[in-house]
Amino acid sequence: MRRLRTIRWRIAASAAGFTLVALSLLAGYFYYRLLRNLDHQMERFVDEETREVEQNLNKGDEVVLQELREDESIHDRSALWFCLRDEAGKELFRSSQLKPGDLEMTDAILKSLESNARVWSPVKVLGQRARMRTSTFKTRDGRQRYLHVALSEREALESRANFFVQISYAVVPCVLMALFGGFVVARRATAPIDDIAATASRIQSSGLGERIPLRGTDDELDQLAVVLNSTYAALEESFRRVRDFSASASHQLKTPLTVICGEAELLIRERPDDPDVARFATIADEAAHLARIVDQLLFLARADSEKVGLEMGPVSLRAIVEQGLRRIEPYVTVKRLKLESAMEGAPDALGSDSLLGTAVQNLLDNAARYSPDGGRLRVGWEAGDGVVALEIENEGEGIPAAQRGRVMERFSTAGNKPGKGAGLGLAVACEIAALHKGSLQALDPRSGAGVRFRLEVPRA
Repeated sequence: MRRLRTIRWRIAASAAGFTLVALSLLAGYFYYRLLRNLDHQMERFVDEETREVEQNLNKGDEVVLQELREDESIHDRSALWFCLRDEAGKELFRSSQLKPGDLEMTDAILKSLESNARVWSPVKVLGQRARMRTSTFKTRDGRQRYLHVALSEREALESRANFFVQISYAVVPCVLMALFGGFVVARRATAPIDDIAATASRIQSSGLGERIPLRGTDDELDQLAVVLNSTYAALEESFRRVRDFSASASHQLKTPLTVICGEAELLIRERPDDPDVARFATIADEAAHLARIVDQLLFLARADSEKVGLEMGPVSLRAIVEQGLRRIEPYVTVKRLKLESAMEGAPDALGSDSLLGTAVQNLLDNAARYSPDGGRLRVGWEAGDGVVALEIENEGEGIPAAQRGRVMERFSTAGNKPGKGAGLGLAVACEIAALHKGSLQALDPRSGAGVRFRLEVPRA
């Protein structure tokens, strides 16, 4: 059903619909003309028979009756019936196939005859629809006569039915041809749109450097391609400026932050008894925190510009996790966290040791930072077909399903609680997973509350 909602099928359906409407109007016109011709033929035939009877009436009733009896077999084959009445309405002649009352004189007919010498009225004779003409005239000797002449509509109805059959034979093939022709024309007309969509999809996935080729027809699609190319060029330039600024700013910040860290640590070592030594330690910690943020910004800027080099090789996930757990020992001690690590037998991953170490460290830092006091922090692994997954789970407040994709965006914090981090750790881990052709997901915990992050990378 989804394919039937495409532009091609809608154009084809529109072509078929317009063709059907046009054929219906044409058929309606010819049907109207057919009805008029059939009515005209019936009236002319009945008029001729009526005039013939009138001419014979001038010769006397006996002559008329004799003529009607002699031609009755011919009239029966033509489904033509007569009834002759005198001025009192008494029947002087009635076709032998008729029953009394088949062609009767009604008050409505009599009233109509007062203003018109001939009146048409529909009747039913022998189970057939018929059209009756009633005429009044006077004989040569001045007597009034009423003549009913009825003609069956059987042939007219057969002509109408045959008309619809012939029309259906013509309409169905024409509509199918219009549907097929409309689809072919729409397919040829929209083929460039498929090329534009495919190129735009490649640009979205691989970068903004590619452009949509122009066909040189200078039509609406070429104009669309020009607009899209201009948009991509503007976006590429904007992203380039942002990347250059991020990389330049990060480089410029690294040196003064390194100096601040070094000077603060030197003051701590040289003046351990100074009453302001706690302030020196705070300065050193905040400078180190800023340095980590700068390193993450520099990494993201390089990842955006595809300047991150990967030295692929076997990487021990167990060793990376053990090293990361040692680094979060201050969190574990202060918050009295309960660690559960099940990394025995974990297979090696295929990737960059330093980058995967950064991703795992960021995930462990994030899990420890958002764990409640006395909570559990679990680390485990799973292996699949060509991949190995590292799972890190805590017992924090958890992340709503609608926000799990957003927490891995840059400068976004888990649970929308600012102040606990810069919102770059998960973004860096997500970029590292993408560089390794893997993925990072935020999932429901396997038990209880909290959140579970699953990092999938290729298996060595």
